[in-house]
Amino acid sequence: MALSDDRVAALSRTKLEALVRSTFGAFDASAESFNAGVGLVVGDRAFVLMAGPSGASHSPLGAVLAWGTRRGAAELHVIVDEPDAELAAQVRGLDPAPTLWHAVGAALEPMPDPGLPPAFDVPAAALATASVLTDAGCTVVVEHGVVVGEYEGLEIARVAIEADGTAVIRVGVGLYDQEAGAVVHRDTPPAERLAEVIALVREFRRADATPHPLNRFSRERWLRSVVVADPGLVGADHLTPVAPILPRGGIHEPAPAAAVGDGPGGRVLVVCSTGVDLDLVPAAAAHVDAQHPDEVVLVLPARDHHPAIERAMALLAVPARLAAIPDPWPT
Repeated sequence: MALSDDRVAALSRTKLEALVRSTFGAFDASAESFNAGVGLVVGDRAFVLMAGPSGASHSPLGAVLAWGTRRGAAELHVIVDEPDAELAAQVRGLDPAPTLWHAVGAALEPMPDPGLPPAFDVPAAALATASVLTDAGCTVVVEHGVVVGEYEGLEIARVAIEADGTAVIRVGVGLYDQEAGAVVHRDTPPAERLAEVIALVREFRRADATPHPLNRFSRERWLRSVVVADPGLVGADHLTPVAPILPRGGIHEPAPAAAVGDGPGGRVLVVCSTGVDLDLVPAAAAHVDAQHPDEVVLVLPARDHHPAIERAMALLAVPARLAAIPDPWPT
């Protein structure tokens, strides 16, 4: 018989208390449940047993940071089931960095860092074809070996490599539309199809448009496209989009969007998102580890600036600030 959620939470609290007691000694405190797992505060140390992939939190580390900073913990210890390369990268971009553990029997041991997977090479044929995208008015973004064409932050094309090594441009809003278009519009030249899709997207991808799925998808990338086109909005001189640390799921799955460039204070990292996004600071931290910036700018609509994000932002390993720009979409 499956255990109830309350019973699972109670067992997790008991497990966390036993693990901390066996590794750090006796204490007089009780664990509590929250949306990323269960937590325990002992003096100035906070311990979290993170929920597995089925947990309720979309952004586990972000929720952990929000929970720990709200309790004023000087040290944060996070216990996970399995080594996690992305989590390890996020932690490396924080200062003080949370300590990652995993349970071995009844005790805690440091979590090994598996390292991020090696970067994918971008096929030369795909890069050679990218000019078709730029000539049509797309911004070319290279992510994990794939050349993508975006318009106002929305993916409308990507370059695919056929079995014989030739590059073909598949046009459509997102991967599924591209795959369907490869069949339905197989006789339409890519430049012609790109013009058609851009005309459709342009109609809705503006602030005075009527509400439509085309102006709801990938808003974090829409913000990025605005600041890349006008870096002065965030105090930068030049910005270039960079890929997420791991491949994203698609245009339907929001994820912070990053760019790097130069500013008055040196190398600047800009990370854009929307909503009260607790994943924003962990995503920025992973990019800090990868890009080694001198400054971080987190771009959110003004209404989405939240104390939880401000508290977590202070944990980034380099100075960070929040910035807001006018919404480019209908409000």
